[in-house]
Amino acid sequence: MKKIQFALLLFILFSFVSCSKQVYTADIDTSYYHISSRHKTDNDIDKMIAPYKEELDSKMDVVIAYNKEKMPKARPSSTLGNWFSDVLLEEANRIYQSDIDFATQNYGGIRIPSLKQGDITIGNIFELMPFDNQLVVLTLDGPTTQQLLDRIAQLGGWPISSSLSFTIDNEKATNIMINGVAFDPSKEYKVAIADYIANGGDKCFFLDNAKREDHDLLIRDLIINYLKSKPTNERTIIADPTPRISTYKM
Repeated sequence: MKKIQFALLLFILFSFVSCSKQVYTADIDTSYYHISSRHKTDNDIDKMIAPYKEELDSKMDVVIAYNKEKMPKARPSSTLGNWFSDVLLEEANRIYQSDIDFATQNYGGIRIPSLKQGDITIGNIFELMPFDNQLVVLTLDGPTTQQLLDRIAQLGGWPISSSLSFTIDNEKATNIMINGVAFDPSKEYKVAIADYIANGGDKCFFLDNAKREDHDLLIRDLIINYLKSKPTNERTIIADPTPRISTYKM
């Protein structure tokens, strides 16, 4: 059993250092198993994987930013979700050379409960988004935009960029503001989003036929490159605590 477990670890390490593209499920349920010093290891296996582990660690341990304060993930809004979706929107505008109206990421796509305070490494961003989700831009008509926001409301809220705000009222998105202007159901809106959602994930099947632009860029890589591209003195992550989704209260 131990050799099977270590063989699985070896496979994972090879997957990280390989140049081939890996395909992952975009949202899963997870279980955690705590390994302590009481668990014995196989020395032969340890020696075999050591060079690959060293190479992996040398890449994952590179510091690319500093986070001023711990940022938790929460519904309907959170500092981690706010930061993540703002970066998504900024990168989408840069790459697609277009005025994109808002960005959103499904709640389950962010895989850590919080981003720690202190130095942020490439490995931390892999933990935040381990899946190979790609960034796409959808052009949605007004009714489909409403459907998307209603679906986000039904699920209790997702990370959204600062260009969007709304109120959840009876699992519907109301009081919608986009770029400081009230939502217009007769208009089209451009949305930066993960391909998992654009392909119908989280029951967003209504997005299947939307006009779509896709540059085959991984969201995780965009986040890493965004942080690495900043001058050293501008690599401090500052949390935005402003609630973007509120819940209607009687």
